[in-house]
Amino acid sequence: MNKLYGLAGLAIASALCAPAAAQDPSAPPPAFNPFWVEFDYLGWGVRGDRLPALVTTSPAGTPPPLAGVLGAPGTTVLFGDSAVNDGFRSGGRATVGYWFDPAHRSGIEASFFGLQDASTGFSANSSQYPILAQPFFNILTNSQNSFLTGFPGLVTGSVAASETSRLFGAGALYRQEIGAWGDARFSGLIGYRFLQASDRLAIASVAVGNFGAGPTGFDTSDSFGATSDFSGLDLGVAGKFDRGPWMFEARAKVALGVNFNQSRINGSTTIATGGATTTYPGGLLALTSNIGDYSQTRFAAVPELGLKAGYQFAPGWSLVAGYDLLYWTGVQRASGLIDTTINPNLVPPPLPAGGPQRPQPMFNTSPLLAQGLSLGVKYEF
Repeated sequence: MNKLYGLAGLAIASALCAPAAAQDPSAPPPAFNPFWVEFDYLGWGVRGDRLPALVTTSPAGTPPPLAGVLGAPGTTVLFGDSAVNDGFRSGGRATVGYWFDPAHRSGIEASFFGLQDASTGFSANSSQYPILAQPFFNILTNSQNSFLTGFPGLVTGSVAASETSRLFGAGALYRQEIGAWGDARFSGLIGYRFLQASDRLAIASVAVGNFGAGPTGFDTSDSFGATSDFSGLDLGVAGKFDRGPWMFEARAKVALGVNFNQSRINGSTTIATGGATTTYPGGLLALTSNIGDYSQTRFAAVPELGLKAGYQFAPGWSLVAGYDLLYWTGVQRASGLIDTTINPNLVPPPLPAGGPQRPQPMFNTSPLLAQGLSLGVKYEF
């Protein structure tokens, strides 16, 4: 009987000890890597800045009053009346994060992205285009008109224009899991978002003609600089699905805040006649009526969508690829500063006749859309 009790006790003891043996108390706990970093290459397209018609030409034989005038027979736009800097841009994004718990239910992250500057340039001279003009709307005659930079027998010259655009941003957010459905986990996002977009447009012309007092040279320049800084509260949701080494994530966010729009308009004209040189404020589209620095603050929203897939190819290392879409309201672009309605009496050298103060400072804003693909690597440690 004692032998039977001994065997039973041994069996019970073995059963109780079995789970502990399976867990192997001496084995280290699963690794918890709270930190992670990710570096992505960005290939994005950005909606360009749509400029008004800035440089025109006309066929030979066009009379001077109609040369380069918008709407006149044969007038062709050489630069403007289209979007610039709307092509593909390369860029980069860096993201760092920290998980507060091993189950990755809550954490924080911060990111920065930037795209390479996009530039568009144009130049033409009266050797290429015997008729070369800069069009405008004449408020004194209430009709289209133009300033001639090139016209056979009257004036020879050149026009050059360029615009450079820039876009970058940064943000930080807190992430908290709010639910799960099967292998999918859903989190709420709250944080801060900053964006900056800027355009710099410059137009310069050189013309030489004989206007009765001997050869006269005109060196004219206009410049328009626009910058929008967005600052706001970022709110959103994220869904993540893990299956073996694969990871899929979707994010939808909207940042609500303000745009701080800043504008700078400048222009000058240097006139050389008979060895005397005089410089005046004002060019053609930037005159004393609109030259200056301006600013405005207005409400803005930035909806954003992000899709991402990742594959873990080694402990702690994953390859990631994704798609991003960003829509930003109320952005100040260089084109939105241009008033093509002009009082010719204000064009250097100004005439005492005066008249309406045109061009005026303009503050026309437009939405900015940026979207594209990303490819990068993520490391957890």
